[in-house]
Amino acid sequence: MTSTTTTTEDRALALLGQGLGPEVVAAAVGVSTSRISQLLSASEFAAKVAELRYENLAKHNSRDATYDTLEDTLVEKLKDCLPFMMRPMEILKAIQVINTAKRRGVSAPEHITNQQTVVQLVMPTQIIQNFTKNINNQVIKAGDQDLITVQSSRMSNLLETMKGATDVSNTIAPGSSNASANT
Repeated sequence: MTSTTTTTEDRALALLGQGLGPEVVAAAVGVSTSRISQLLSASEFAAKVAELRYENLAKHNSRDATYDTLEDTLVEKLKDCLPFMMRPMEILKAIQVINTAKRRGVSAPEHITNQQTVVQLVMPTQIIQNFTKNINNQVIKAGDQDLITVQSSRMSNLLETMKGATDVSNTIAPGSSNASANT
């Protein structure tokens, strides 16, 4: 089977296979981000990218496992050495070096913490003028509606509170006064 990819596509494939994002790859290869998106929309190209990413991740996981094994061996050696206290600093230094070695696989810290996807929205000026933002560029008001930030765990409590407030305001007839209830 002969490859029908161009040099640019080959370079993009190699970079995407290493886990780089389309924007970075587009800049590195010298094409537009939309060209990279077009390449990724082709099922054959996307399958090649997925295969390369899998191979790279498997290679990195194997290397990480080797480092973990070395670290475990050094910790055991230190435990054995402690009663005799012969050259514990050499063992501690080796543990420090192995422990700080960059992990690249699926257990690497950046793979664990960088799970968020940020979506940039470009909106027409007429719509943007209806939003009020705070100093952190967060939308706090849309039109006349104030917006609040709520943790997901507190969402149901807030909903119940707001439903209760709506029920109370709906039971009072328009134009009537609560003063007669207090007398």
